[in-house]
Amino acid sequence: MTTVSSTTSTTAASTGYSALSSSSSGTGIDYSALIESKVQARLVRADRVDAKITANEAKITAYGDLQDLLQTVNSSLDGLRNRSTATGASSNLFGQRSAYISDEDSFTATVDDDTELGTYSVVVQQLATKHKIAADAVGGKTDALGQTGSFTLQAADGSAVTITMEADDSLTDLRDAINNQTSASGVTASIVQVSDSSYQLILTAKSTGQDISLTDGGDGVLSSLGLTDSSGAIKNELVAAQDAIIKVDGVTITRSSNTIDDAIDGVTLSLYTADPDTAVSMEVSTDLSSIKTAITDFVDAYNALRDFVTTQQAVSSDGTKSEDATLFADSLLQQITKSVYEGLNTSITTDDGEVLSLSSLGITFDSSNNLELNEDTLNTFLTDDIEQVKQLLGLNMTASSSSLSLLRYNSSMTSASFTLDIDVASDGSLNSATVNGDSSLFTVSGNRIVGATGSIYDGVVMVYNGGSGSVDVDFSQGLADRLYSSIDNYADEYDGDLATIIDDLEADDVDLESRSDDIKTKAETYRTTLTAYYARLEAAAETAALLLQQLTYKDSSDDS
Repeated sequence: MTTVSSTTSTTAASTGYSALSSSSSGTGIDYSALIESKVQARLVRADRVDAKITANEAKITAYGDLQDLLQTVNSSLDGLRNRSTATGASSNLFGQRSAYISDEDSFTATVDDDTELGTYSVVVQQLATKHKIAADAVGGKTDALGQTGSFTLQAADGSAVTITMEADDSLTDLRDAINNQTSASGVTASIVQVSDSSYQLILTAKSTGQDISLTDGGDGVLSSLGLTDSSGAIKNELVAAQDAIIKVDGVTITRSSNTIDDAIDGVTLSLYTADPDTAVSMEVSTDLSSIKTAITDFVDAYNALRDFVTTQQAVSSDGTKSEDATLFADSLLQQITKSVYEGLNTSITTDDGEVLSLSSLGITFDSSNNLELNEDTLNTFLTDDIEQVKQLLGLNMTASSSSLSLLRYNSSMTSASFTLDIDVASDGSLNSATVNGDSSLFTVSGNRIVGATGSIYDGVVMVYNGGSGSVDVDFSQGLADRLYSSIDNYADEYDGDLATIIDDLEADDVDLESRSDDIKTKAETYRTTLTAYYARLEAAAETAALLLQQLTYKDSSDDS
């Protein structure tokens, strides 16, 4: 009996782990379901954490989309702020220039930023040409020329180089020898096939207006080639070298090149056709097309932003938020929307009392609060008074002295008018800059006047190169500059409010994922512990059942 009991007990213990379902359990208890129920109860906490992570990820995506849309709006506004790179812009469209030319077949022009505006009368009297000469024709370009000796050649703007020939050199060899020294001589060589059995060497100066000069080494090579005559003069001149000649407002200007960049300050002329009898009008003006394009881009960018905001505010038919409204009732989105709307409603009053606003540009709100652009109104405003456009949109500083200029403007001040009393030392450096006798508002360093930290002028840096005296200063921050600054506080890639909240959510997700993983790990450990525990119970139940069978069998045997 002892041996039998020991064997059956061991068997029961070893099969206990695999007998936890109700179909195989000796007790009829579904331990597997019981274990799963207990484990899932603990995993509910992980599910709640995972749901929070999913919600955070949706918000991160939505905030990222909002940040991108706001940055696109600011990209369109950047060049309209009338700021230089020193004062924080990547470009200033109001400083960009275009040349409007009455006849672009004659010449074209490129204009540097901030070039003085003006109208010019230009007459192209003569184009600059490259000196071009030819040798006598030969029967084959690879046949030996039979010339032995040397000669020198150069263009007027190059240096003399020596070309040495041997009797078996061909026209091709001569061309290559000349071209190997083009960078020094300023002369290039080519071969023209005149007919099936006639080839000519052509020498051309690299630059216009530069004569080619040839000097024989004493062996008569140049005259034998037909490049010079018996007197040493050029024998076959195809094109004479000549300078370009133009008249600008009646003043005759001669240059060796057809590209003239020093006749009108900031303007580069590219000459194409000479017409001595025709005066061509050229107007150097603000590049209105670039400004119009930026304004159009702004309208499109704002409307894309508005569409996003509308989606985030949408509700379903039952009055609950729409499935796509990830940022529904989000306080930061509401704050951004309010700031943008306030910026759009900026108005500027000119010195003569005229009020300028978005509608002055032909931009109005439709019934959905999207922007609509009337191009006719915009075109008229741009062409009639570009200075008012600049005043409406950009940062503007006026000073009663041209010696005072703006270097930096990072201030929240939207407008200001004040008089600077400036004291200059004998060496030209600044002693002080005061406003109404108050020296605490500005500090000075060298020739810089810097708004004091914490003052209303904080973030303003000006440069002064004049003498002691008083300067009246006016600042006005236009619609584009105000709106850009407001948006940048939210959308800056590194320290804007959206970047901060995205960073916080991502950090929160890292912590939440760690918590979720910890809960799941502990739940699986709990599963293992329960499985072992119920396996021991099942094994004990099987052992008890077997013992009962043995006792019952024994009783039956005793009775018989």
